[in-house]
Amino acid sequence: MSQFTISDRKRIEFLLSVKTPARQIAKDCGRPKSTILREIIGRAVVCERGYGCSNRLCAHFESCSRRVFSAAGDRSLRKNAPKCFEGCPDFAEAVCGHLAVASHVCNGCGRFRSCALSKRLYVADSAQADRESLLHDSRMGVQPTDEQLSRMNAILSPCLLKGQSIRNVIANNAGVFAGVAERTVYDYVNGGLFDARRSDLPEACRRRPRRKKKCTRTKAKCRAGRDYKAFLEFCRVNDVTEWTELDTVIGIVGGKVLFTMELPGGLMLAFLRDRKTANTCTRLFNMLWEAAGPDLFRKLFFVILTDNGTEFSDAKMIENFRPDPGRNPRRLLPRGVHLFYCDAYCSCQKPHVEREHREVRRILEHGVSFNGLDQNKINTVLSHVASYTRGALGNKTPFDSFVEKFGDDGARFLERLGIVKIPPNDVTLHPFLLGDIFNRQAQAVILKRNGVKPTMANASTK
Repeated sequence: MSQFTISDRKRIEFLLSVKTPARQIAKDCGRPKSTILREIIGRAVVCERGYGCSNRLCAHFESCSRRVFSAAGDRSLRKNAPKCFEGCPDFAEAVCGHLAVASHVCNGCGRFRSCALSKRLYVADSAQADRESLLHDSRMGVQPTDEQLSRMNAILSPCLLKGQSIRNVIANNAGVFAGVAERTVYDYVNGGLFDARRSDLPEACRRRPRRKKKCTRTKAKCRAGRDYKAFLEFCRVNDVTEWTELDTVIGIVGGKVLFTMELPGGLMLAFLRDRKTANTCTRLFNMLWEAAGPDLFRKLFFVILTDNGTEFSDAKMIENFRPDPGRNPRRLLPRGVHLFYCDAYCSCQKPHVEREHREVRRILEHGVSFNGLDQNKINTVLSHVASYTRGALGNKTPFDSFVEKFGDDGARFLERLGIVKIPPNDVTLHPFLLGDIFNRQAQAVILKRNGVKPTMANASTK
């Protein structure tokens, strides 16, 4: 039987909006009921409209007997206080019973506008985008995990440096390279995924490398349903107008890197790390979860848009966290955020973070190593960049715009991260902000980029 087309999905969406039972939808589309239900449930999108608008979000709302002291001094029912569930120790999120029966989505529900619960909608355009991303990324090849690469690198690189061939290493370590073809290992070496390079192979330098079409290194499985089309549909369904954009900035190849993020309100954060791996990114989001707190974290990172780098490939551990990793490391709870990926080689799809990089690069010149820096110096850079007015913000600074948008919680969050407001006339966007040594390195890079051979006299200017 042929796959669903966009016309089929629009028909399903219309029938759901008029409360047509799944059995009747199946008959109308000429498909089995199980196929229709699998399509609806599997491709429904989360909708957060009206989420938490009333205390009925709590499963104990009807039977609640907790009381609190009101301003008048009397003891009133806690459930009558606005958003009492935010600080209630007995809070448990309610789940709509209608989602477990009938069509399993909220299309056509008469209480949709007033409902405070999390909702699920079947949207034809979103379902079509999810299907297309699954078909596209399933043909992009299989990418290894960081752990697999580490195990192979620990065995392969020392042997190649001793003059052995890849075939010999694979033959003597079949367990480590199980399921990996010899040609694939050659591709990994040519792609720079190991410590050993192509120049370390005995015969490789005598042959011209094959031309191979570039593809994303992000795991195809995690990209399914998270591509740019799915991002646009999710923002449309949930009325999202602001989101957080992620990226990485390098100084020199192989050195320390910056994980950067452009938050709603125009403020940039950056964190200095030794390597750009998925595990590093996970630990970074765990730190932000603790620093911001659940409520502010969900406001800042409700929707995340990033590129296809391997450092952002573990979407599951960005969207979820382990509440008790010591006793139950497999238990995951959702953070309430949603991660999406840009199309490959389309940095224009996340223009805000790319634009902010231009301001950061006025201090952190491309080609200058970050190895001599620490997070305190990066915070100094961020403080000066955040205190520089932007015309797009109505001549406000990103710092003021962020605090105005998120109030005292946002101010305390920036204080914990070490980002402060710099007086307007003291703002410095020049490499000498980070000291004479960094400034000399930056000036040498600038001169070399402009075709001037750096000398001691040139490098010591300014």
